Amino acid sequence: MQFERYLNSRLLAQPLQILIVDPDLPARRLIRLILQSEGHFFHEALDGEEAIEQFETIRPDLVLLNMVLPRLSGLKVLAELRQRDPLAGIIMASALPSEHLAVESLLGGADDYLAKPFRLRAIQMSVRRVMERVQLRRRNADLQSELLSANQRLRHYVAQPLVESLLRSPTPPQLGGVRTPVTTLFLDFADFTELAAELSPDQVVQLLNTQFAFLTEIVLANGGFVDKLMGDGFMALFNAPAACLDHAQRAVLSAAAMRRAIQQHNRSGQHSLAVRIGIHTGEAIAGNIGAAQLMNYTAIGDAVNLAKRIEESCLPNQILVSVDTGVQLDRSALAQERVELRPYGSYQLKGRTDGVELFAVCDNGTDSWPS
Repeated sequence: MQFERYLNSRLLAQPLQILIVDPDLPARRLIRLILQSEGHFFHEALDGEEAIEQFETIRPDLVLLNMVLPRLSGLKVLAELRQRDPLAGIIMASALPSEHLAVESLLGGADDYLAKPFRLRAIQMSVRRVMERVQLRRRNADLQSELLSANQRLRHYVAQPLVESLLRSPTPPQLGGVRTPVTTLFLDFADFTELAAELSPDQVVQLLNTQFAFLTEIVLANGGFVDKLMGDGFMALFNAPAACLDHAQRAVLSAAAMRRAIQQHNRSGQHSLAVRIGIHTGEAIAGNIGAAQLMNYTAIGDAVNLAKRIEESCLPNQILVSVDTGVQLDRSALAQERVELRPYGSYQLKGRTDGVELFAVCDNGTDSWPS
């Protein structure tokens, strides 16, 4: 009720731009006489084609459109106006006593239908009802525009799959997750601490932003999810939150492409960088972790920790994957991308009691071994 009173007050306070489309001079004068006390601005058109031209020029708030018009029928004009502006108010009028015309007008996009001869109260009430709808439509359009703008800004902070999931869900996000197989990829830059000590903070940020721009794009292009940026590295997930059957393959192809991209960038960049990438496939809990006031979508579990330990064991420019990832790879498909897997042996990783069998990802298109 309060919002309705607000709308009514706005309608009374703001004069409308009204286009009257009627070849009958007495009808046009009567409409002006009925509505002029509210301070509205009036424009007139005598036929259908003139109505469309006037509409394009004026962009009125409200159109009072007669059913019978020279050159172009009222229903055809209605269709043209609705195509140009879905928000404006349109009231159809006719002296023909036909319920069929009224129904056809409303189905064609009119907001109301008035029968001639006009009555004072009927026109005033119709204008008020229609303009309330117009105000609501415009407000909804503004809200939708604001929402789209907010979504665009949000996508800079939240990955697109999460944004789309939030928008589709009728309920707010809840804490918790599901057990699911994921391939986790960790990347960081080798010896970056020493390089950062030689640069100013601004230079460090600019350098990282430049590298992350094309590295994360490679992950996204392969269907991965950049879980978080961590200093001079990041964590990426494949098969969560968006499912993909070949998640291990996608992770390895992403890693090979990122190493190629870094080596290519080194040829033109001021600083020569080397990456370390560790990959492991296993079950983890993927979902919203944290507190009700602040949560983060991520994956938790030993499978994630092992991927991090593998990355920490890499030499510069090396990509290592676990045997759990290796057994899921299509070697022939990798070969077509000039990528192959070579046994690297069993290694004792930090925090593990047993040795972990590893494979090295070698790229036939570049220097495939660590420097």
